[in-house]
Amino acid sequence: MKKLFRTIKRYLRVYRMLLRLNLNTLFAYRANFINSATANTVWAIFVIVMMLLLTSKASNIYGWTRYELLVMAGTYNIIFSIFYFFFSRNFGEFSNNIHFGRLDAYLTKPIDIQFLMSCMHVSYTHIIRFFLGTGFVIYILHKMQAVVTPLSVLYFAFFVILSVIIMYSLWLTVITLTIWYTKLSNLVDLLYESHNVSRYPQEIYKGASVYVFYALFPLTLIVTVPAKAILQKILLGDILWPIVFAVVLFVISRKFFRYALRSYTSASG
Repeated sequence: MKKLFRTIKRYLRVYRMLLRLNLNTLFAYRANFINSATANTVWAIFVIVMMLLLTSKASNIYGWTRYELLVMAGTYNIIFSIFYFFFSRNFGEFSNNIHFGRLDAYLTKPIDIQFLMSCMHVSYTHIIRFFLGTGFVIYILHKMQAVVTPLSVLYFAFFVILSVIIMYSLWLTVITLTIWYTKLSNLVDLLYESHNVSRYPQEIYKGASVYVFYALFPLTLIVTVPAKAILQKILLGDILWPIVFAVVLFVISRKFFRYALRSYTSASG
């Protein structure tokens, strides 16, 4: 147990250092900071405006009221801002690290390679999108006169964390393919596009074929379940599936990444 605590403390110390380095870089390139902050603000507003337009002529879509769908739009901004804050830039650099041989240097470090490649970069400007999403959800819940309890907030936070784990695991599994195929950098673009699936309620996809629905099922959980939690519409099945997928997908992605590293022959190979 003491060894575990020492390891956790060591990794937290390393991560604090990475946070500090990323913050220094952010202030060193202020033009990039302004551009990124503007882009995040625009994207957060775009998601909300699109949902407003979608629901402008319909008061109910697949059992979701207009206000509930707007809560879902805000939840989408919250979840994806957290994921982008911690991980997206690292996955964007993943194929470049392999293609240009930077993975060789990472492998020599006395620290877990998955941790290092997943947490090297932090995108601070996504905090803006997080606060915009949070503020919008609070505003819509107030407009709905919804009863929000401490338990529903805890459920919401718990399922947001599970959603981020599911997204991380899916991204890691797909991006790991670049260890064998280093030129597949467009996989990142494909993963960004896949996020559109999670923007809408799970019920929308039940009209598709069985194969399509189950292929998209993990993605449909990412936003739908946390939104149901804060709206207190959550059912037993809604609770179990995110837990199962978060644990199983994380273990699979971890094992797949470790397996792929055995095939890595360095930049010269």
